[in-house]
Amino acid sequence: MQLNRPAPLAIQVAKSLRKLLQRSEYITGGRLPSEPELAAQFGVSRGTIREALAMLEREGMIFRRHGSGTYVNKHALRIQARIEAALEFSELLRQAGFDASIQLVQAEIEPLPPDIASLLDTDTDTPALFVKKLFLADDQPAIYCIDVIPERLIQSPYTEEELQRPIFDFLKTHCNESVVNVWAEIIPEIAEEELTRLLEVDPCKPLIRLEEVSFNSLNLPILFSRVYYKDQFIRFSVLRKKV
Repeated sequence: MQLNRPAPLAIQVAKSLRKLLQRSEYITGGRLPSEPELAAQFGVSRGTIREALAMLEREGMIFRRHGSGTYVNKHALRIQARIEAALEFSELLRQAGFDASIQLVQAEIEPLPPDIASLLDTDTDTPALFVKKLFLADDQPAIYCIDVIPERLIQSPYTEEELQRPIFDFLKTHCNESVVNVWAEIIPEIAEEELTRLLEVDPCKPLIRLEEVSFNSLNLPILFSRVYYKDQFIRFSVLRKKV
């Protein structure tokens, strides 16, 4: 049996540090507290702080000046949504400044079509739970998501109310699974009839579509997601480094 484990401590600290960087004293390029000060503030070791800072440095959120300290990269703070970060959609909308809510559209057990079955490394027509949800920003449809979980992974009964919660929570509670990595492909798409109705967009409106496969700690695929974004609410960015 696979055990649910909390996120590594350095990842938790890095998440808290990202919020810290939004404070006004850092946005203008201010210097972060020293590693011993941060270690005392978060109640962790200096090694954990170094690991968390290294994550933020790789993301381009901070930079170091030899002999001076660690500073926030104010240009990185302008990024609304990072394409390389696998955030739950409600949190993504909240970080973009919206009040977020979830509306369940449909949840059914259906056979897997060949394309999704291949991505989930299972057989075509294998039964799977298809969960279709709208994520609202200030009560306006912003994201439409279709999540697909093979039925064999579901270990306990669930309610319709639980399906309205983040899918990562459902995986932990009812599948005893945690997502470690997410592979994503960006695909442009023109809105057709169902999408125009659900997302309240004009016919032939261009949308951002992401095809995602989520993997557990054993690198096994446990979730497929097809996600449509309205760019008036979410625009993805990436901070690239020259190599």
